[in-house]
Amino acid sequence: MAAALDPGTNHTDFVAWAKSNGVEINGIAPARFVGRGMGIVAAQDIKKGDKLVHVSNKSLVHVALPSIRSLKLPDTITVHGKLALSLALWYTGRKDHDYTLWQNVWPTSSDFKSTMPLYYPPSLQPLLPPAARTLLTKQLQNLERDWTSIAPHNPGITKETYTYTWLIINTRTFYWSYPDLPNASALLPKRRAKLTADDCYCMCPFTDYFNHSDSGCDPQMSPSGYTVTADRAYVAGEEVFVTYGPHTNDFLLTEYGFILQEKNRHDGVPLDSLLLPLLDGDQVAALKEDGFYANYTLFGEEKEERVCYRTQAVLRLLVLDAKRYAAFVSGDDDGARDQARLNEYLASVLTKYSRKIVDIIEEVEGLDLSGDVEQAEEGVVEGQRETLVKRWKQIRDIVNSGIRFLES
Repeated sequence: MAAALDPGTNHTDFVAWAKSNGVEINGIAPARFVGRGMGIVAAQDIKKGDKLVHVSNKSLVHVALPSIRSLKLPDTITVHGKLALSLALWYTGRKDHDYTLWQNVWPTSSDFKSTMPLYYPPSLQPLLPPAARTLLTKQLQNLERDWTSIAPHNPGITKETYTYTWLIINTRTFYWSYPDLPNASALLPKRRAKLTADDCYCMCPFTDYFNHSDSGCDPQMSPSGYTVTADRAYVAGEEVFVTYGPHTNDFLLTEYGFILQEKNRHDGVPLDSLLLPLLDGDQVAALKEDGFYANYTLFGEEKEERVCYRTQAVLRLLVLDAKRYAAFVSGDDDGARDQARLNEYLASVLTKYSRKIVDIIEEVEGLDLSGDVEQAEEGVVEGQRETLVKRWKQIRDIVNSGIRFLES
């Protein structure tokens, strides 16, 4: 059990503010964990089913708030973009707000710069795993889209400040579908039937202290607000986690700036970069028509299904004939008689990839980052390198475990 330390006066002041602003807290407290930063500790023994936190819907921060609607931002700006601009206005003192004590306990810009791949130096970003690179490209596109869209409404906020508040929204929001509002409410960002996950963001004071685990408490939304209930019994002094969702470590690294070190039962290795180049034009067309093009995954030992169904489908097209593939995807043939042959083929593909991963790890470990240290502290850049090496070693272990499974 990691030692839980006093978090300091900023955090105790914020907790007092939260309790007086619609946040009910039972049996838990923020704490600083050695080597891991802030989190939530059980302040007493907790039973499964105990209500740990309830945040009133009146305490949430979202685009339906009068203070944000008063900015009169057009619908062409995303919900993410609107919230980030609102926070930037508060953060720079351009707009009155009541969130200073909460703001004081948010991650700093330096925290983000030391952990988020968005801030990795140009020499390291290309060496991110393929899935993380794809996510980072999309993240950068979204940031640029939002920054461009707020330009006519920007009173002088710098891109550095906007990027900081944009990342606060990216890393500290919860899903909120405005269940406290009527379906026809004019406060909704869109008509309810047209709401997507990208429209349903809220910031949730105190609840954003919880760290993520692949299994933990599941925050629940209701018209009255957000509630976190204990998923199991906890002893006093134990860290209490929530789960952000079934995310791989590539997703967690890119979107939140960390990877789960011990285990992540949702982790996996995307196989698209290995399998898609092996397809010819007719095979690509067939897979697209049947809805089986791309999104192929190899899972770790924690999963019963090591090779996803989509991968099983594309392997049949690569190794067998089109007729056998069609029988499999239509459900007429479970494909069991061909499995050994397919396993052998995939194992050979993964073996080549495993050798490539060894080379990538050596490249990252041997990379000269001295030029990048001029723009960041040496410890920051080395920490980024260390995280990247750890992630590639996790991928190596999943791949090698997969090879052993396929060859057994």
